[in-house]
Amino acid sequence: MLFEPLASPPRPAYNDTVPPIAPITADSQTSTGGALRAARLCSRRAAATACEILLAVALGLSGCARHATPTAETAFRLAEAPSLSDDLALEELASALESQRAALNRKPAAVMRFGPRTISQREYASALELLAAELRSPARSTAEKLRYISDSFDFMEIYGGEEWGTVLLTGYFEPVIEGSLKRTSRFTQPLYAKPSDLLTVRLAPFASRLKGEPQLKGRIEQDQVVPYYSRREIDGGHALRGRKLELCWTDPVDAFFLQIQGSGTVMLTGGSSLHLTYADKNGHAYVPIGKFLKERLSPQPVTMQSIVKSLRQMAPHERDALLFENPSYVFFRRSAQRAVTSSGIPATPGRTIAADPAFAPKGALAFISFAKPVFPPGSDVEREPVSRTEVSRFVLDQDSGGAITGTGRVDLFWGRGDEAKMFAGRLQEPARVWYLVPKAR
Repeated sequence: MLFEPLASPPRPAYNDTVPPIAPITADSQTSTGGALRAARLCSRRAAATACEILLAVALGLSGCARHATPTAETAFRLAEAPSLSDDLALEELASALESQRAALNRKPAAVMRFGPRTISQREYASALELLAAELRSPARSTAEKLRYISDSFDFMEIYGGEEWGTVLLTGYFEPVIEGSLKRTSRFTQPLYAKPSDLLTVRLAPFASRLKGEPQLKGRIEQDQVVPYYSRREIDGGHALRGRKLELCWTDPVDAFFLQIQGSGTVMLTGGSSLHLTYADKNGHAYVPIGKFLKERLSPQPVTMQSIVKSLRQMAPHERDALLFENPSYVFFRRSAQRAVTSSGIPATPGRTIAADPAFAPKGALAFISFAKPVFPPGSDVEREPVSRTEVSRFVLDQDSGGAITGTGRVDLFWGRGDEAKMFAGRLQEPARVWYLVPKAR
């Protein structure tokens, strides 16, 4: 899956480590205590400073970077167990654990790395199985179940970029949009399958110094590998027209945001539906279009909802020119299941997170604490949050995406449809995160 920020600073090619900086709005100013507000503002400013340092290092400039970029071996450290609670039903967590256990047992000998700690997937799956049984026990109280977790697992902090354990938490969801199997006056934008000429170039085999470098995407042109077509070339220049890659047709704005989310359901004319999941991307750097709309949207915050509203008010040529500012492009595949993660299992609303697999092991259990938006009563999915409330919950690292790189950002899956969109589109908060590793016996 792919989960992209909407209004972060521009990012260098093949480097999505720069986190988006959430706007400070009247809502966020009045939602929590002064100390928490100050901490969050400091975190955002520190993130911006970290971005400048990382860019200087990437360009080979001398500087005074305060922290070295973590490796897979140094990305975690042992921490004290936090105070545990869960704002969701533990029975749902048990089901998610059982599904994840089965996935881990497909490759039982594979190794999961938590910084300096390693464990086989077989051992980790066994621990998840025991935990699921404990969570389902009717004889155990919630307090006893949480005590079992703290007694059975070590808590590992992930290095968040500026400080241990703190990351930027954003949200994603499964869109449900309308479309057609044929082009119509309303549905003018195709969603494409992965082209056969899209190449993946892995750099490590060419030189040992390139080990760990991101892979590139391209195509062959006159015996040379060149970058793959950009969004402007695909949608503006019709570079893929006539190749029978169209999976369906939909509204241009809906299509753009389906690419950002990485998967979704298209409700087709006639009543049938089409589930699409992430297949690949063209390899161009992701450019969040929200940064081009800040002046136009001021004083309201730049959110998914405000960007969509603004795009729909534009003339088609103005809208397309703005969308072309983001050259990144996503291709899809048909799926029999909704919201399938990059791990190959269905996402669990509120329980699935996406993190960079270069540092965080897929299938791991984690614990997060963050400020959840609180919305006023009503059916209007465009309403703004009136406050935020601190919550904690257990989650499973099951997903990844093109913009989720480095240790500073985690994406939380909210579910399907408009209500999930309402939460996901407004979540951009500092959060604490711990990964759980079974204690050595």
